[in-house]
Amino acid sequence: MYITINSIKKTLGKYVELTDLFIAVPSLLIFIVLFTISPLRKIGLIFIAIILFLMLPINLSKKNRMYKVMILFFKYIFRIKEFIYTKENRGNNAK
Repeated sequence: MYITINSIKKTLGKYVELTDLFIAVPSLLIFIVLFTISPLRKIGLIFIAIILFLMLPINLSKKNRMYKVMILFFKYIFRIKEFIYTKENRGNNAK
């Protein structure tokens, strides 16, 4: 069973998509800024570890990355839930 996600279908190489670069390059720049400031080095290391985890390819599909699965997960968890309550008359109405 594969999870399929709509993609712009622009690949750069075997499994690297353009959206991966849109996420990775700014994240790398943020990591460099955080790591150059001495008090924020631990936060920078935690940040890059999270980004590397999200960029891992997963076995559900060849081109899916973990961040795509996490987006689907958060959409599922925080979706709008609409509950409808109807009162039905279930008494014995036989006369």
